[in-house]
Amino acid sequence: MVAVLEGEYLELRTMPESDIPALLKIYQGTPLYFDGLDYDVARITLDAVHDQWQQAQQSEHYYLLGVYHIETDLLIGVADVQLNMPQQGDASLWLLIWGGFQRQGYGQECLALLESWLHTAYQITELYAIAANNEEGQSFLELQGFRPTGASATPPIGQGEAFWMRRMGDG
Repeated sequence: MVAVLEGEYLELRTMPESDIPALLKIYQGTPLYFDGLDYDVARITLDAVHDQWQQAQQSEHYYLLGVYHIETDLLIGVADVQLNMPQQGDASLWLLIWGGFQRQGYGQECLALLESWLHTAYQITELYAIAANNEEGQSFLELQGFRPTGASATPPIGQGEAFWMRRMGDG
C-alpha cells in the first residue's frame, strides 16, 4: 500500500473499491484519450474498471492511485503505476485527469508527486508513460520531458494502439 502522496492541491492515494463507479465516470469524462486509441469510451464497463482495480490489489508492483482534490476530496483523476515495466528497474505510468480539470496544473503536480515517490521509495530514475494518438496528451507528456520510443504499449483499460514514451531521470 502506498502512503498518501500530498501536494499543494492534490492527494494521490490508493483507491478504495467504493470509488470504482466514480472512476468509470472519470473515464467517460475523458473521451479524447480513448479516441486516440480508436476505442469508444462508452464500451468501458463497471466490470472492466473493477478488473483493473482488482489487478492492482493482487500485485505488489501495481498501484491504482486516485487523484483527489484536497479541498473537496473529489476524485478528479487516476494514476496507474507499475514497477519494473516495461523493463526491470523502471516504472510505467498512465495518468488521466478528468476533462474539466485538465489544463490547471494537476497533471504536472501528479507527475511531480509520483516521480518523487518512485525515486525515494524505489530509486527509479527512468519513467515510461503509456500514450495514445492524442495530440493533447502527447503534448503534455513532451512538455514533461517524455519522448516516444517507437514501441507499442498496452493501455491499462480499453483496447487500441498505445505506445511508450520515456523520460530519463537525472540518475
